[in-house]
Amino acid sequence: MTDNLSMISKCKETIEEYNMIKSGDKVYVAISGGADSVCLLLVLEEIRKEKGFELEAIHVEHGIRGEESLEDARFVEDLCRKHGIRLHSYSVESKKVAKEKGMSLEEAARQLRYNCFDNHIMDGKIATAHHMEDNAETMLFNMVRGSGIEGVRGIKKVRGSFIRPLIECSRKEIEGYLISRNQVYRTDSTNEEMDYTRNNIRHNIIPRLLDINSGAIEHFSNLSKMQDMAVEYIRKQADIAYKKYVTGNTMNKQLLKEELIIVQFVAHTFICNRAGCSKDISYIHVNELIDLMKGKSGRKVNLPYGLVAVSNYDTVEINSDYEKESYNKVYDEIVLDESHRKKTINVNNVTVELELISNTKNVQIPLKTYTKMFDYDKITEVLCVRNRRDNDYIVINDKGHKKALNRYMIDEKIPSQYRDDMLLLCDGNHVIYVIGHRISEYYKITDDTRRILKVHIKGEGINE
Repeated sequence: MTDNLSMISKCKETIEEYNMIKSGDKVYVAISGGADSVCLLLVLEEIRKEKGFELEAIHVEHGIRGEESLEDARFVEDLCRKHGIRLHSYSVESKKVAKEKGMSLEEAARQLRYNCFDNHIMDGKIATAHHMEDNAETMLFNMVRGSGIEGVRGIKKVRGSFIRPLIECSRKEIEGYLISRNQVYRTDSTNEEMDYTRNNIRHNIIPRLLDINSGAIEHFSNLSKMQDMAVEYIRKQADIAYKKYVTGNTMNKQLLKEELIIVQFVAHTFICNRAGCSKDISYIHVNELIDLMKGKSGRKVNLPYGLVAVSNYDTVEINSDYEKESYNKVYDEIVLDESHRKKTINVNNVTVELELISNTKNVQIPLKTYTKMFDYDKITEVLCVRNRRDNDYIVINDKGHKKALNRYMIDEKIPSQYRDDMLLLCDGNHVIYVIGHRISEYYKITDDTRRILKVHIKGEGINE
């Protein structure tokens, strides 16, 4: 049987070591009515007398177990009333959400539960009743899912506004404390079901490990603490590298010069930041991204959450996998004559100004990137501003040698994900001007040129 004072003392040490609660804080206990959360509520009730923080409770009825679930809610309500602790109760439809979103029932319930917690994060901390066995289960679960050392560290003692004061207490200690307090609790019948992955680990894997070594759970806890220290050190070094090599959705391949563990951490963080979460981002995805960095430009790798990583010449980019509506799109067709000498086309944040002028001795051909002149009379088809198409080409010298536009873009090391969006001034499949890059030699002005097409590009970030 666990001594009340030793249990409280152990939790106080955990709270102090990880700076979980300060005087004046508001702490919400996430309480289901089970042994772990009931123990947490009672322990924090004792500790608050000394530390001076506010204590309230949150209960979420998940709508899974019918009358049994409603009885849990009534039990929690009675317990909080008895101890004078304010209770915030929620009822959610886990089965409905799981079906609508194609999620497992377990995951839907967890998501809805944390949505309820979010209502209180702004003004307090959420204390959850995770303990040593939960931590061991999480470490094993992450291992078999292919997690890196970040996942093997187990449950974080503090994660933002969430704190775990019981994380270094065993299930045996928790139950012993409740017995010493003559405190009853509820038992969730689904804890005995084998169709939940974690319950499989809890009821099948953990007992076998304890048969091998009765101290296995404590060893997992110690390993978790060592992993915490190792990960925090590596994380500090990786953060420095991240700032050096990552900008927005782009990661520089020079990262590969760093130690492999730093490369892995930066790659993992890069994927997670682009995905907006770390769930389902495994060691496999990290290695795929690293292999992509080592490979040739133009290769792609599909990642979770509809992301695609693309290898460029010096960088790797991660973007959403979507069909580009701009591909093969014609923005405007242009006909200029004596009565209509000017035309302006606006495409996104770019303005294309076209003007038809007569060739005279006073015409100065500009040597500028975004102002160009062409022999208008050499244009044989309808002039248009568009994105690239198959069979586009450009003339690269005065001998009339043609180069496929795709080959030109590769030779110029233009990243593949930008090519579909590039603006082109075209005469059929003949590209007159790859806007912002080069012109076709065929349309250059000569002494025989009578009419000149002057093109000027303006827009944000465009400077001559």
